[in-house]
Amino acid sequence: MPRPAPLPSLILTRPATQNAAWAAQFAALGIDCIALPLIHIQFLDDATSVQRRLSVLAKLDQWAAIMHVSPNAVQGFWDAQAMQRWRQLSAGTESSANLPRLWSPGPGTAQALQAQGFAPEWVDQPAANAGQFDSEALWQQVQTQIQPGAQVLILRGSRAAASPAAPATPPQAQAQGDGQGRDWLAHQLQQCGAQLQFLPVYRRSPPVWNTQQRDLALGAAAARRVWLLSSSEGVQHLPQLLPGQDAAFWRDQSAIVTHPRIAQAAQRIGFGQIHISAPTVQAIALCLQGLER
Repeated sequence: MPRPAPLPSLILTRPATQNAAWAAQFAALGIDCIALPLIHIQFLDDATSVQRRLSVLAKLDQWAAIMHVSPNAVQGFWDAQAMQRWRQLSAGTESSANLPRLWSPGPGTAQALQAQGFAPEWVDQPAANAGQFDSEALWQQVQTQIQPGAQVLILRGSRAAASPAAPATPPQAQAQGDGQGRDWLAHQLQQCGAQLQFLPVYRRSPPVWNTQQRDLALGAAAARRVWLLSSSEGVQHLPQLLPGQDAAFWRDQSAIVTHPRIAQAAQRIGFGQIHISAPTVQAIALCLQGLER
């Protein structure tokens, strides 16, 4: 009996700190991966950022909810000091009742919170059968938690200033960037009378690929590996990372994307085939199987 054809190989483009775990899960399903991050993450540890975090931690039991926009937001905020503060407050019955809900826009961020040590019952995320995992789907689950005057902390990233040599991001691309869903959520919260505080805990910037990485990317593209794209901002970095490629090059590329906004970014680059999947290993594997039919 002939063996089934192997699934297409993937190009993982998440930040470097996340790709290894994804690669291991795909490997368990027999899916080969290479890692080429499209976004560089720098956690903020300057004196001003540290002082802002300490100020937030000092009133941890005053927040109704803490929104984590990504796994990077979890890692950038919940260090040993922050976790110790949480444990101190949760030790007392009266204090633990006032601890904030921990919001996540999708399963990846929820898993990062649980890996940090938070019990699942503290974490709110979109329903498992939600059409998309994003801020809009999260709001369907958490909107009843917010009363007028409630204080909500939003942990997010900031975009690094563009270097003089880097091309400016087109206004249309900026409008469709990764912050769109977060801005929508902030508007909903304000409409409910919530008081918001935004705390940047990491900085996003384009990665710097060396010659080996560029050669790896071009070889993977020629071999028809499938790009797994999880950030519209990261997609916008691709022409900068692989300069000089014509429209025919991008038409030959296939991508699996984890949100319609990312699909729009890939369309602007010129990807020939774009498939939308839920941002889980199992869903992406099923999508790959569909590409082979």
